[in-house]
Amino acid sequence: MKDAPAQLLALSAPMWLIGSVMLVSVAGWLVQPLYRALILNPYRVRQHGEVHRLLTAGWLHQNLVHLAFNMFTLYYFAEQTARVLGDGRFLVLYVSAVVVAFIPTTLRHWGNSGYNSLGASGAVAAVLFSAILLHPKLRLQLMFLPVPVSGPVFAVGYLAYSAWRSYAAADGVNHGAHFAGAVYGSLLTFLFEPARVERTLRSLW
Repeated sequence: MKDAPAQLLALSAPMWLIGSVMLVSVAGWLVQPLYRALILNPYRVRQHGEVHRLLTAGWLHQNLVHLAFNMFTLYYFAEQTARVLGDGRFLVLYVSAVVVAFIPTTLRHWGNSGYNSLGASGAVAAVLFSAILLHPKLRLQLMFLPVPVSGPVFAVGYLAYSAWRSYAAADGVNHGAHFAGAVYGSLLTFLFEPARVERTLRSLW
């Protein structure tokens, strides 16, 4: 037990991040005023200047399935990304992606007082695309495909699907945040590691 504080301090940035998202999500389920204070409501951002919601909504989730899916995906790809970028740049990527991914949604819906959005999906998409660019041999096993697919193939399909569903769907999923997070994560990864990303892109031809 004496080693518990040391073990906590030894956790990587991705693990601390996952822990914080889980903690805030559960707290939001238990304390509804907290949930309402943190969720993204574009109308309140515009009318009341509550810009903090662009960040805090990324630490909330609708339910346990939503939380588990995002955190499992983040766990799988975050360590691979952080090993290359380092903890500092990884945190910059993730935290800024939370905000950037919500910007299109905020602009699109800020006249609708009844619209809310939440979840880490946009930032998780940023980490996923960063991992694809940093590890060109990465292969992804998808639930609806029997065999793994290459990272670039997945990336193209993911962007096309997210763009289409963003405008064609009414399923309550913020596909626009997925698309924005993926694009932003790719661009920031290029700024952080241009030579490595260029090698990945050249390997596609």
